[in-house]
Amino acid sequence: MRSPTEMDIVQIDISTKCHLSCSNCTRLIPHQTQRSDMPLETFERAVRSMEGWNAPNRVIGVIAGEPTLHGNFEKISHRFAELWGGDNTSNGRLPIKDFNAFANERLFDRSNGRGLWTSLGNGFYKNYETIMEVYSHFNTNTHETAGQHQALLITRQDYTKATGLSDDDWVVNRDNCWVQKLWSATINDKGAYFCEVAGAIDRLYFDGKHAWPVEHGWWQRTPEDFKDQIDLCNYCGLAQPGPSQLDLLDRDIISPQHYEILKKLGSPAIRKRAYEMFDPALHMQKRQVETRDNYVGDASSGRRVGIGHNSTKPRKVTCVLTSVGYGDDLAQTLPRNMAEFDQIVVVTSSDDLRTQQVVEENGAQLVISDRCFEDGHAFNKGKMLNDGLAAVKDADWIVFTDADIIIHPGFHALFMAHSWNPGCLYFTSRLDNIEVVGQDAKTVNSQPNGYFQLFNVRASAIRESWPKIVSENFCSAGSVDSWFFQQWSRDKLIYITDIAVEHLASERLGQNWNGKTAQPGKWRQFGILTARGFSSLMPAETIPDVIKLTDTRYGETVTLAYKDINEHVHISPTGGLVFQGKDLGHMHIHVAYQA
Repeated sequence: MRSPTEMDIVQIDISTKCHLSCSNCTRLIPHQTQRSDMPLETFERAVRSMEGWNAPNRVIGVIAGEPTLHGNFEKISHRFAELWGGDNTSNGRLPIKDFNAFANERLFDRSNGRGLWTSLGNGFYKNYETIMEVYSHFNTNTHETAGQHQALLITRQDYTKATGLSDDDWVVNRDNCWVQKLWSATINDKGAYFCEVAGAIDRLYFDGKHAWPVEHGWWQRTPEDFKDQIDLCNYCGLAQPGPSQLDLLDRDIISPQHYEILKKLGSPAIRKRAYEMFDPALHMQKRQVETRDNYVGDASSGRRVGIGHNSTKPRKVTCVLTSVGYGDDLAQTLPRNMAEFDQIVVVTSSDDLRTQQVVEENGAQLVISDRCFEDGHAFNKGKMLNDGLAAVKDADWIVFTDADIIIHPGFHALFMAHSWNPGCLYFTSRLDNIEVVGQDAKTVNSQPNGYFQLFNVRASAIRESWPKIVSENFCSAGSVDSWFFQQWSRDKLIYITDIAVEHLASERLGQNWNGKTAQPGKWRQFGILTARGFSSLMPAETIPDVIKLTDTRYGETVTLAYKDINEHVHISPTGGLVFQGKDLGHMHIHVAYQA
């Protein structure tokens, strides 16, 4: 045996929840009578207790039945990153075609000292953004590839009686156990253990009676200090040459003594008869492990993610767009776009009968809203988008686009075939069908602007405000998309080159941002203010006396006399704008007037 000081992995076992019931599970998941999670404060104490153990190529692993099902997994993970290891990771943001290949890459990445033992599933999908950032090391096994799990629920007494192995030989094998020799010590909610399997047995059978206190330096114990914990080996058959079972058969091989204990405990697997009694005449295999076993099966060339496994891929993608006065454009784009989404939601006003007709003819979902005209606004696109989002059921991935955009053919098939990081906002290029006056096409058409913004409702950037995730402070269709993508950090804005969209463009930039039909007395966008000065988006001889400024970083608004603008806006030392005392960087300010 070896001391945890000699190990390169120590596990923290955070939950007994799992979506699987694998044969011979080392966490004894099928026999758990109740499922519970490690409290956050217990996890923090566990991590702090390991101070001094860390070294290059060493990993503290988060494990469980399936750790991502922990009810507080995100908070635990971020606290883990604060307490242990190196910087968060930045890979895993580009779309992933082959998640098995990706999992194999992360299997060998121990760069930040934090590892995750996972079978993927719904918990992984829910926490995808956090996982990609916090854990450099993945040990992934979806248990779909004919992996073998050795039977552990064979007691010492039952094993020696059935096989004739002497007690002396049993002890020799125990002291050279491949689990303790090749894998790890562990901490669970009961305490610390020299062996991860011993910890699982003690937790289920003895309510943690043999646990060591989780205190700094517990891992410095040597085999001479293991004492009572060694007794737990009498309940484990993994050190002995014994049988294994396909993990996907969902039944354990158990010996008579274990049967009696588990029956008394009320094991769900025993009640369901999901077991086989150990019989050396039937279970003749004498499996011995000499190297660290990945448990992923030889038949599938060691795949860590089963062929066709989809738990990391999108569930659905919904398009939300506004069309007020754009019915004729929508008649050209909607028939082509219907095939590229699972659902398209079109938001229009009560008087736009043409758009309503086009939506009905093509089978999209119609939302009627006149909120774009509230508060004296010419066309508040943000309110319309929020109303469209509120109508989406079982929201997953969303695309914001416009009524005059034709989505790239084959987008849906390409999108659904990849794994996408829900913490990112993805964008692409826009191809204008005509030249647009006043537009720098290279800038405007290759930014995360409103013609194509692909995001997930679970993104940490927006989920707290769902479904009202778009600012309603902009009186036009302009600039609100700039504000929206500012909710993500720059490194999470991901440009995808091969899904460019086509634009049925207007002749002039900003031509219809205040609506296709001018309405008198409304607040209308006049232009934008940048660190380079003011740019008008409409023909005008003079700047109005009274203007409304709304910044595209924080969405704050102020109405003021134009002559007083310098009291609210100035250039920062770094060359960006400062508005209302806040640095906007190089983001612009939406300028409106009432006319």
